[in-house]
Amino acid sequence: MRKIQKILTGIFLGGVLLGGIGTGVALVEYSSLAYGGERMIGEENLVTREIDYSFVPEQEQITIADGYWTDHVEVDDTVPEGIIRYVVTYNEKTVKPTLYFREANDKNQSPDPREISLELHVQFISSDLALLMECKDEILEKLKQKKIFSYNIAYVTDVKILVNSKSIPYIHNQYTSTALH
Repeated sequence: MRKIQKILTGIFLGGVLLGGIGTGVALVEYSSLAYGGERMIGEENLVTREIDYSFVPEQEQITIADGYWTDHVEVDDTVPEGIIRYVVTYNEKTVKPTLYFREANDKNQSPDPREISLELHVQFISSDLALLMECKDEILEKLKQKKIFSYNIAYVTDVKILVNSKSIPYIHNQYTSTALH
């Protein structure tokens, strides 16, 4: 019985020693990696597209409902009056932007101008895994060079909302409920 305990103890201690050596080698290998910064996956597929929404200023009030992009409203008098122009820069292989609008009140029941809520929606048309697999060769090559990067996927990188100065009194921000000036 004592002989079996000694053999099992020897096997256990040998496993601990080998595990410790393996952990040490892994830590040395990991600590030799240099951080290379951030990389954007899909930058080569970025496109800029204009999406217009037409409205009748005297008959409609527009509420821009995009919380993130409402701060990006700019006055541009080259945009025709009664047009809200979204200028969207996005990765055409990952997303498809569209404007979504809905009426907040029924025109037939109210003498006030129609209230329209306007949002930019983004439909995802690709999976993150598919994009990662497209970039796997670059990732593995950088690992061979002992460099590691933080990878981000380009979806929508920029949005500007352009409006004619004469249309501004008819356009509101969802969060302030006041006209944009």
